[in-house]
Amino acid sequence: MLPWFESLYAQLISRYLSKKLHHGLLFSGAKGIGKYSLALALSNTLLCKQPSSQGPCEQCQSCRLRLAGNHPDFHILESEKQLGVDKIREGIAKLAGTAQMGGNKVLLLPQADSMTEAAANALLKTLEEPTNNTFLILITDRINKLMPTILSRCEKHALPLPSVSDSLNYLTRNGVEEASESLLAAYGHAPLRVEEALRGEDELTYRTFVEGMQALLAGDVDSQPYTLANKWQDNASQVASWCQKMAHDDYVKLQQPRDYSRYKASIEAVKTLQHAGVNKSMVLFGLLKQFQH
Repeated sequence: MLPWFESLYAQLISRYLSKKLHHGLLFSGAKGIGKYSLALALSNTLLCKQPSSQGPCEQCQSCRLRLAGNHPDFHILESEKQLGVDKIREGIAKLAGTAQMGGNKVLLLPQADSMTEAAANALLKTLEEPTNNTFLILITDRINKLMPTILSRCEKHALPLPSVSDSLNYLTRNGVEEASESLLAAYGHAPLRVEEALRGEDELTYRTFVEGMQALLAGDVDSQPYTLANKWQDNASQVASWCQKMAHDDYVKLQQPRDYSRYKASIEAVKTLQHAGVNKSMVLFGLLKQFQH
């Protein structure tokens, strides 16, 4: 269990063992803090035939089936795009009747905000009147995208960002040698985002961004605004956010009007890039020109 969730995890297990855990749980919070890990750990405990305050026993038949990846009463509903009504109905149908293992049934929605309106409405009845021994766990990093009716029928847990010390300790233990508060801040203080980005082969990393910006500021002919804009356009929103952070930090340290202008330009770029169909390369080009001077 991630150290920053240990206390909440223990509370949830205690309530479950006391038969006081709500059947519909919603975990919300920033992307990359480990909401899925928490939900999965709780699911494992709910499915176990001999759970304790420490979690699942990992020895019973139910745990063995779960570890093998084929537990008949555990279902994860996800989709590459939107989660449609057919998928939700399919999941709800699996919850009907008695649990095959004679224990609990768990339905996990890792991206609950991707539900269509029809899908959300289909889930409502199950949230209102669940079958016996049924638990639904919803996860989202965009809680404002969920219908109010869904929110009202769930026990909501707004999960905060872990502390800087917890995050840096976690990253160091997991082999991120360059872990620093600055690197953490570049990824919204979400340690799992840092870990994922640094292990990815194709995704733009903060280190690559900083190197590119340093070359741009130094007048490197291979790191001109147009070149970088084309190279970074697939990560345009992230680049604009990093430019905003860089300009803000420079302005706080140096109090130069130039840095404040860059900061304002970055904010405008972030807003512009939220619109569909915008030319990302051109938006970045205009922003990066501000840093060239």
